[in-house]
Amino acid sequence: MPISADDLAWSQLRNEYGGHWSIWRSDAGRWYATRMRRSLSRNEMDRGLIMTASGEDAEELRDLLTAQERIGGQMISS
Repeated sequence: MPISADDLAWSQLRNEYGGHWSIWRSDAGRWYATRMRRSLSRNEMDRGLIMTASGEDAEELRDLLTAQERIGGQMISS
């Protein structure tokens, strides 16, 4: 049975972000990712980090996760 485009996108997102984010697709077709840690500090949230990201499709979610990783990396280096 061939793999669907959504299954392929999910697999790619898990390969890219699976160590830090739990990724799933809702029954309504929206894509979500939640951080795999307890919580964010007030400082982290003030800097723009979020616990759960959502997008209309896999690409929108990927863009959000990439931005979150960038913000997190900037926080570590500053």
